[in-house]
Amino acid sequence: MKSVGILEGIRVLDASTVLAAPLAANLLGDFGAEVIKIEQPKVGDPTRNWGSETWKVTGRNKKSVTLNLREEEGVDLFNKLVKKSDVVIVNYRPSTLKKWGIDYEDLIKVNENIIMLHLSAFGRHGPYSDRPGFARVAESFSGLTYMTGDADRKPMFSGYPIADAFGGVYGAFSIVLSIYHYKKTGEGQLIDMSLYDPLLRVMEDLIVNYDVQGKVAERVGSHNPRLAPNDMYVTKDERWIVIPASTENMFKRLVAAIGKPELVNDARFKTNELRVENRNDLDEYLNSVFSSHTLDELSELMNENGVAYGKVNSVVDILNDPHIKERGDLIKVYDAELGRDITMQGITPRFSKTPGSVKWVGPALGAHNEEIYGSLLEVGSNELQTLEDKGII
Repeated sequence: MKSVGILEGIRVLDASTVLAAPLAANLLGDFGAEVIKIEQPKVGDPTRNWGSETWKVTGRNKKSVTLNLREEEGVDLFNKLVKKSDVVIVNYRPSTLKKWGIDYEDLIKVNENIIMLHLSAFGRHGPYSDRPGFARVAESFSGLTYMTGDADRKPMFSGYPIADAFGGVYGAFSIVLSIYHYKKTGEGQLIDMSLYDPLLRVMEDLIVNYDVQGKVAERVGSHNPRLAPNDMYVTKDERWIVIPASTENMFKRLVAAIGKPELVNDARFKTNELRVENRNDLDEYLNSVFSSHTLDELSELMNENGVAYGKVNSVVDILNDPHIKERGDLIKVYDAELGRDITMQGITPRFSKTPGSVKWVGPALGAHNEEIYGSLLEVGSNELQTLEDKGII
């Protein structure tokens, strides 16, 4: 089905850098919003210089223009773009926005109904509001890092800066809610969100368990402290299988699959609470079976018995998985820089009537200067050259 772009007609100014806020803009662009990426002249977004291909994904569907927001002429051009836009996304510290004259109070003088997402490290208010910070800072501040890792070792980060992912998704969600509000009332608004806010929100029992039961969530390794069996186990061929037997029915299926149905009536394992209490005893049975079978053999057993299980995939596994291929989770997009199609993640979520699309990968720095400044703002070619010579664009 051809994309109809559910957000077509929405213009977004992405004046943010690394990585959550640009992801929010990226997600909107996947569904038809016109996203204009504001980048520092000659430098560009930091992700362009990471030595990875991050920019090709986070910059996809965006139009790149260069603009120096540290200069008055740059701010004047920015304000002209704000006047013609629906949404502005920024992630600089509050003092920086005020210094440059592009804070919410400044922007509503230009466009009173603008929607502004300010996604900063610690939010706009509070004693830490003007501190800088990135995903690992937010993850640590939220409590997530404290409870991640093995009990006898130092706290551990996740393999990907998850605060950026949650910040991007929550940022896009917040903007869509604000667009809905605008459609109903004709009013824009300011969205104030810190990078740690989404993580703190989704760890639903972290706070309430301490308040009600006095329990501090500590590091417990890879197992789930509230459910058993629920862990990663090594197989005969030194791969890993994930078993989350989170219900009584699933536990019954699991013990049948490993040929030990008698464990259902074992006094140590009759309830989840007892299984948690006797986790080590239960894991002895599981480890003896898993260590004597290959991952493929175990997969067959689990599938035959309807057991929820998972493989710990590397990127190579993902690229070769038949399910991922059939669902179209990965797509190919032409990259003009490389002169060939490259593979990247597809569109999420999938809509039956308003699917998204990827029109291009992250563009060259300033690739859309002429289109945006020349066509949208009607800046003449001579003036554009002058602005470029002065380092404004």
